[in-house]
Amino acid sequence: MSKKLSAIVLGITLAYGATAAIAADEATIFQSGWYNNASIQQIDGDLSFASISQGGIGNNAVVVQDFVAVGHAEITQNGNFGTATINQSSRFAVNGTGNSNGMREHSSYQTASINQTRGWNNDALVTQTGSSVDAGITQAGVGNTAGILQHGTGNAFDRATIRQNGMYNEGNITQSGTNLIATISQTGARHDAVINQLGANKTATITQLGGYHNVASIMQR
Repeated sequence: MSKKLSAIVLGITLAYGATAAIAADEATIFQSGWYNNASIQQIDGDLSFASISQGGIGNNAVVVQDFVAVGHAEITQNGNFGTATINQSSRFAVNGTGNSNGMREHSSYQTASINQTRGWNNDALVTQTGSSVDAGITQAGVGNTAGILQHGTGNAFDRATIRQNGMYNEGNITQSGTNLIATISQTGARHDAVINQLGANKTATITQLGGYHNVASIMQR
């Protein structure tokens, strides 16, 4: 188990109580070359850690973490025409009020990170459902698309961040829930940025620097 994962396990154990038994799952994939496919699926875990790294052209990476208490997913791609997708969902009841057996359940924590460090025509998507979700997408190049969809089920802060550098990039964040924070930062020309938020206690920020013909839109309801 990596030092990073071990530290997370320790923190969760202390949060749940010293006697709690935490089951940790860790999956890692490395690929280099063209038109590779990589997928990781983790279901019904206490702590799930997934990492995919790909270098080359036309690669596809998918991480799915379903019904996990704590999930952390990372995808890194270096090339063109790459597709990266992370889907995360909590196994716990909405707002932690209880389950079908009438038992109260604690909140979940999910973090997702996609880094497409250079290239063009790359796509990145993160979808998250749970309490205290945090997603970040970083892209550099031309004609890239980034999307984050979050549905917060508790009162903790839910955060989404997109950073793009280059030209003709598109960033889109959609959030629902409570205590929402959305940020899109774009450097360069001819970018599109859209933030949609539905819920209570919302903060949205779009920053576009050093370019021309950029378009920005924020809708809060």
